[in-house]
Amino acid sequence: MIRLANVLIIDANTARSATLKERLARGGYHAGTADSVAKGLENAHIEHPDLILIGTPDQGDAVTLGSQIKHDLEIADIPVVLIADRLLAELCGQCLDAGLDDVLSISCDDAELFARMRPLVRLATMHTELRQRAITARSFGVQARDRMVNSADTPATILIIGDDPEPVGAVLAGYGEVVLATSLYEAEDLLVRRNFDAAVLSFAQEPEGLLSFCSQVRNNPRLFNLPMVLLAGLGTDNADSYRRGATRVLGRPVEPLVLKSAVLSLVRRQQLRWSIRGALNDSLAPSTREAVTGAYSRAFLEAYLGSRIETAKTQDRHLAVVFFAAPNIEGVRQQFGDDAALHLTQQVGQWITGLLRAEDLTASFKPHEFCVVLPDTPIHEAEVVMHRIAGVLAYTDFAVRDVYQPVKVWVQVGCTVVDGQDSLDSVLSRARQNLD
Repeated sequence: MIRLANVLIIDANTARSATLKERLARGGYHAGTADSVAKGLENAHIEHPDLILIGTPDQGDAVTLGSQIKHDLEIADIPVVLIADRLLAELCGQCLDAGLDDVLSISCDDAELFARMRPLVRLATMHTELRQRAITARSFGVQARDRMVNSADTPATILIIGDDPEPVGAVLAGYGEVVLATSLYEAEDLLVRRNFDAAVLSFAQEPEGLLSFCSQVRNNPRLFNLPMVLLAGLGTDNADSYRRGATRVLGRPVEPLVLKSAVLSLVRRQQLRWSIRGALNDSLAPSTREAVTGAYSRAFLEAYLGSRIETAKTQDRHLAVVFFAAPNIEGVRQQFGDDAALHLTQQVGQWITGLLRAEDLTASFKPHEFCVVLPDTPIHEAEVVMHRIAGVLAYTDFAVRDVYQPVKVWVQVGCTVVDGQDSLDSVLSRARQNLD
C-alpha cells in the first residue's frame, strides 16, 4: 500500500497509541509506535520518519522529549507534534518555547487531525528533497546544503485581516511587523504585493466569502503555503474551514497564549520553508544546469530520478513524473531565428518552475521539452498540476526578444507515477508516451 507519510508515535499509553495508529491508517499514513523514550529515539535515528507524535513518555515529560529531539542534529529536521488530553494555554506556550512544531488535542476530529498534519508532512518532503538533491549534486562536484533547521527567531511579518484586529494585534505586538487589512479585498491586494509569514482572519461579523477567500489563497501557486489562522464564531463549521484551506481554526474567545503560540509556530514553519527553498537552489550550479534553459540538466535528472525511484519503491511512496513539450517553438525558430526560440524556451521553463512547489524539480530533457518530478504526489494530484500548468502556458501571450507580436505556445503533456516494477527507463518512457 502506498503511504502518504511515515509517522512515529512515542507514547507509554499503548492503548492510545494503537487507537491513533488506526486513525492515521484510515488517512493513508503508516505509523510505527514506541512505548519508551529509548525505543522512540532509536527508531527516530534509524527510520528518520516524516513526523513524530509524542503522547505521554515513560520517563520525563513530553515537552522535554520534544526539545531533546529538536536539539539532536541528526533528527532535528523531523517535525514534532505533542498529542495532549487537554489543550491548555500553558502547555501551548511551553511547546512554542521548546521549538515544537504543533500541539494537538487527542479528541480532535479526523478533519482537523489530517489538516494539521498535512503541511508538516509537506515540510518533511522538503527536507527529504533537500537531502536528495545535495547527495546527487555531490556526484557532479557541487557542495550543497543538505539540512536546514529553525535558527534563532527572526522578526515576523503578519497580516491581520478583519474588522476586529486590535485584540490580535495586541497579542502579537513586539514579534515583528503587523499589517492590518480591514477587508478581504484589501487583503487580496496586499498578498499580491508582498510576502507574509502568516495571516490571521479576525472578524466580529464574518463576511460572505470568507471561506472562499481561504480556498482562493490555498489554490494560488504563490500563496498555497501561507499559514492562515481563522478566529471562528460559534456558528462556524470547523471541519469545513479546514477543508477550505484554514491552517488553524481557533474558537472565540481565544486565550492570548494559545493564539500567540499558534501564530508564532506557524511563522517559524513558514520561515523554515523559505530557508529550505533557498537551500534547494544550492544544487543548481553550472555542472548541474542546462545552459540554454537554466533548468536542471538531463544528466542531473537521470542521476537524481534513478535514486528517487528506488526510494519510492523501497518506502512505498508516491512519486510522479510529468512531461511538458512545446513543439511549435521550432516554428518560432524558423520564423524569427535562434535567439527568439531560445528566449521563448527559457520563459516556458521559468513559468513551469514558477507554478510548482519548491520541492518539485524541473529539468530540461530535450529541446523544447521539460521533465518535472513531483515527490510524494499521487497521480490524481499530479494530473491536476499538469493540466493547470498546461492551461496557463496555452493562454499566456509570451513577449519574445525582437518579435513585435505576442507569441503563444501549444503544449503536449504526459504523466505517470512510479510502481514497484519500474526502472528509470520505464518511468521516462511511460511518462513521455503522450508526447510522441
